[in-house]
Amino acid sequence: MRILLISNRYPADADDHASPFVPYFAEAVAARGVHVDVLTPEYGHATATMWNERRAVSGRESGVGTVAPPSVSVFRFPTGATEPVGSWNLLNPLSWVKLSRFLKAGKLAGEKLCRTQRYDHILALWALPSGHFAHALSRKFGIPYSVWCLGSDIYTWARRRIIRDRIAHVLKGATAVFGDGEDLCERIRTWLGIHATFLPSYRPLEGLEDCEPPAPTEAPRYLYLGRLHGDKGILELLRAFAHVRVALPLATLQYVGDGPGKEELEDQAEEMRFYHRHDPDAGSVHIRGAVSHAGVVRALRDCDFVVIPTRSDSVPLVFTEAVQAMRPVIATEVGDLGMLIRRYLVGQVVPSVDDSSLASTMVRMAHQPEFELRGRSELLERFDPKRAAQVFCDQVLPAAGMQAQMKPPETTAKMVPV
Repeated sequence: MRILLISNRYPADADDHASPFVPYFAEAVAARGVHVDVLTPEYGHATATMWNERRAVSGRESGVGTVAPPSVSVFRFPTGATEPVGSWNLLNPLSWVKLSRFLKAGKLAGEKLCRTQRYDHILALWALPSGHFAHALSRKFGIPYSVWCLGSDIYTWARRRIIRDRIAHVLKGATAVFGDGEDLCERIRTWLGIHATFLPSYRPLEGLEDCEPPAPTEAPRYLYLGRLHGDKGILELLRAFAHVRVALPLATLQYVGDGPGKEELEDQAEEMRFYHRHDPDAGSVHIRGAVSHAGVVRALRDCDFVVIPTRSDSVPLVFTEAVQAMRPVIATEVGDLGMLIRRYLVGQVVPSVDDSSLASTMVRMAHQPEFELRGRSELLERFDPKRAAQVFCDQVLPAAGMQAQMKPPETTAKMVPV
């Protein structure tokens, strides 16, 4: 049994931030006796082969001669671009030229694979552009397809008229639709009348095994871990931190991540005299930029609380990463965050990203940390990639479900360009 997994992004190594949870899901599906071919765009320098050590993102790309896990093959098609398609400015006519080339290259690569392999199913991660490729290949080769939606598919892109219509067309043609949050699945059902099944995204992190929940403290260390973008509430968090410092003068805040909002964040933090560009470690606010896998683990170990002040998300990856590290989460009532925090007792929920509301919750958490170890265990079990693979296989590949105990074929597949 073989499937084609078309993904908008696929990490080149353990330190690549491009959808780092996807390899875990692919490997979990492969462990059920299914060969997984991954088709994904190549941005920037093409990597020749993939996967050696079974660490971090199921492995680390270390150069020519490395191999993929058994039953997983990765194919990258050329894009001629260095930035992912989702970041292109579609108001620029040149972006439409690039988009046309991108769609053509992806279509040709998918057709080549479908002519050389017999696929039982195609899974698109996510609705666009992967869903577009899956829909086209399904029509041409008669292969059923399903779509796994992220929050941005519905919360962001579906708000735009032309893109919204295309997403609806792709989802309606799928044999199954999945979403990485329960709220997301409900929105799809309400919008299109299509049943959508919850399929969690999750990246296990190594190096957090000996962590413990924080004790009450007058010197809390808060962490923001993720993309630096206005929609993520990074500036509101900075302003809330100013209120926190009045109550807790020894508090610190660390931002770990990169994005278009970084420069404005640095400007405001410097203007508030919390941050110094010439000496990033000097102030009470530290803006680190993007870090490696080891850097993510270190940041989680070195903090007391993780703050997720997002305006629009389903279940951001940082949420389960914080729970793995036993760090209480302070998050806005967005997507599934509020429901999950209350259900599993792993933090506190803020009604909105309003400065004062967020600040008072941050102070309260420092004095009375809330983190239930039993809830942590139940939540991580629910988000286990093996469980996600089982849900997927049971729904679209019943035969694979019966092969769950089978050993995957002993093959090694190199990543190659197509």
